[in-house]
Amino acid sequence: MPTGIYIAGLGQSTTKESVEKYAARYIKELEYSTSGINYYTKVEKIYYNEDQSSLAVRIFQHPKEQPKSEKDTLLYSFYDFEYNELLNQKFQNKNLLFKNIALLLLVVRKFPRIIVSLFKKTTYTKGGQTFYMFLMFLIMSLSVLLIFPSLLQFIDGKNLTFIKEHLSDWQIDILRFLKNFSKITLPITSLAIIFIPESNTLLTKVAAEFTTIDNYIQYGEQSQIIQGNFDALVEYIVENEENPNIHLHTYSFGSIIALDALFPIGTEPCNNVLNNIKLLITVGAPYEFIDSYYPNFYSERTDNMSQQIEWINVYSTLDAFASNFRKDNKSGKAQFGIKGKKEVPFNLNYEIARKEKCNVFSFLTLKHITMHKSYWDDSKSGQSCTRLIFNKMKELNYFELINS
Repeated sequence: MPTGIYIAGLGQSTTKESVEKYAARYIKELEYSTSGINYYTKVEKIYYNEDQSSLAVRIFQHPKEQPKSEKDTLLYSFYDFEYNELLNQKFQNKNLLFKNIALLLLVVRKFPRIIVSLFKKTTYTKGGQTFYMFLMFLIMSLSVLLIFPSLLQFIDGKNLTFIKEHLSDWQIDILRFLKNFSKITLPITSLAIIFIPESNTLLTKVAAEFTTIDNYIQYGEQSQIIQGNFDALVEYIVENEENPNIHLHTYSFGSIIALDALFPIGTEPCNNVLNNIKLLITVGAPYEFIDSYYPNFYSERTDNMSQQIEWINVYSTLDAFASNFRKDNKSGKAQFGIKGKKEVPFNLNYEIARKEKCNVFSFLTLKHITMHKSYWDDSKSGQSCTRLIFNKMKELNYFELINS
């Protein structure tokens, strides 16, 4: 029985998304591809660990002239794999100042690599846009720190006299400089908050997303528990689904979680993964982005799954993060896969805007960054890249029960 595991993106990439909405898009494509058949879902919450749950969304089909019944054909099952809370649990309760400093330190640490990537020829062709993005992150994080010198405005003459008794002359000079400097920085920061009403919220989300990704990639933080839970979910599916043929449906950073499970570092996938996962689907996979700024992340990966799976990759040439697995930023067949591995994905190009419409204004307004969320609309009824995936799955015989 074909069974999908839905692994969403991280942070802002998952806004208003769910496995139920993802399954609904497939139902719409099923309806467009068949006649005389109705489709519906049944949703069940299951626990595959004592403290970890998943929503199981099952798609059923039945003839239109007949009512729903227990004998309806089960066509496909989706399970969602939630890793966001596990990845963010050490960071989400920190205050704004901590998150701001973490983002600032991350940007400063990665900036030399970012600058080098502008001039070094690699398969990642969107270094200019990401350089500008990190520059914006630097400005955003500095703007919050610039608020703190304004606190020195509370130092009046009496307080300054008291401070003089406990500080040296050069320390007092620094305080005077910061106090005067705050007269400039406070209005600038206030203007930023006025004209960007959600700036604090946005900064918090950005800081959480990028610092947790950095900790996961750089130090493997939370990777063991995430991969352990993934193995547990696969085990549950193997034990509770009849002859499961498992497909991984992944988006954005979810594709990195899946690649880690299929091609782990220094170990082998568990037998359930080796024997039952047959298809990998990646949408907006930031493989080349990560490979450019963390060049050793994909090194020394095991290769057991290369001959076990097929791989469908959906990308947009306008998306600053999406990988087309080519040596240029053009649509076409993939030219490589993971470092040194044999598998190469089936490339599916999905665009909602013409490339020639992108100009200096779209660059400055980070349109290439926001295009990362363009693969489907917030509404489950809108068009999306699902049709490309669905048709390719039919072509590869992963929807065997469809009468098209």
